[in-house]
Amino acid sequence: MPALEQISAGLIQVAQRRGQLYPYPQSLQLGYDKVVLSFLLGEEPEQAPCSLPDFYEQWCEKPFSEWNVEVDAEIDVENTLLFFGEPTEITIELAEAFGGSVFSQEQSRIASTLLQRCQSHSQGVQLYAKFRRFIIEHPVLTEQEFVEAKGLFGLGVGLADLLEECYEPAPSCHQWQGNFYACPYCHALTAVAYEQVIANPDCNRCPSGRRLKRKVKLDSSILKLRRGIERFWFYPGRAEVRLYERFVELGLEVELYPSCDCYDLRVTFPDGEVWAIDLKDYSNPYLLVKHLGDKLLPPSPTWDLGYIIIPNERKRDRPAYLKELKSRWRWQNIKPMFDDAVFALAKKKLSLQTAESTQRSDRERKVKHERD
Repeated sequence: MPALEQISAGLIQVAQRRGQLYPYPQSLQLGYDKVVLSFLLGEEPEQAPCSLPDFYEQWCEKPFSEWNVEVDAEIDVENTLLFFGEPTEITIELAEAFGGSVFSQEQSRIASTLLQRCQSHSQGVQLYAKFRRFIIEHPVLTEQEFVEAKGLFGLGVGLADLLEECYEPAPSCHQWQGNFYACPYCHALTAVAYEQVIANPDCNRCPSGRRLKRKVKLDSSILKLRRGIERFWFYPGRAEVRLYERFVELGLEVELYPSCDCYDLRVTFPDGEVWAIDLKDYSNPYLLVKHLGDKLLPPSPTWDLGYIIIPNERKRDRPAYLKELKSRWRWQNIKPMFDDAVFALAKKKLSLQTAESTQRSDRERKVKHERD
């Protein structure tokens, strides 16, 4: 695991440099040396990768099952570190376990600035949620849409420059036959490989690398979210907003990113009970537990029941996800579950409260009728 974490941290540094491998990141070099050493100490030293460029270009695109080295049992051996040159989800998660990555640092810096500015604004809580939701609903923008968005978050708000830090011009490597395309499911910019438009590695709707039969043609000059914002705000944010809207449809009182993102959702029921919900979107449940650390949900804004929620899509790729997560769970007052389960739980609670309220009203009417 430590070697994979080192390698992953280095791969993300390379990705941030648009694939420029040299000079080799120190973490990548050290991780590579450990892989080579494992071969030299093993039975097939001649099978070791011959150079770091060879390791980067060939091995990192292979599933771990083809490495012929021992990999931690908690890691799916069919995972790869790179997907057509781009770091995969497991790579980003391993880099986080190593101590963070340039992607998370990028997101953290922008999040910190957003929080500081919103806290000093009279409508800061609403502004924070508005900014985050805009990012979630706009993974790509035309130049005209971007100008309009800067106006929306500019005058009197002071977030136009921060919006600029969230987006970048779409790289030409995402073009296919001279055009850019968006995924019809997640609406983010598609990947391109083997002369065809393929599913994004981070989109949970269909398997990575599968050719997209449906796609949305985009403007020739567009902006896309930076990778750190895309990974840590956009993809998990889609599930956050989806769950928020489902709770609202039930008629519940729901706050999105209460108190500027102390947690993701604060749900209040008619009887006054409050649920604190924080969504975590990790492909590997063991790395999620490692990422959570000691403090899951802050005590303020106050809540009665706390939940760590996993997007339903994780069940498809890893059916035992929740079982594996619970095997390492150590927090007594907070429960992990999938988003459809917490919604069903809320719906059941609301139904019971409605039935009790109806019965109470019927009894009161009956008593009143008898008195009359």
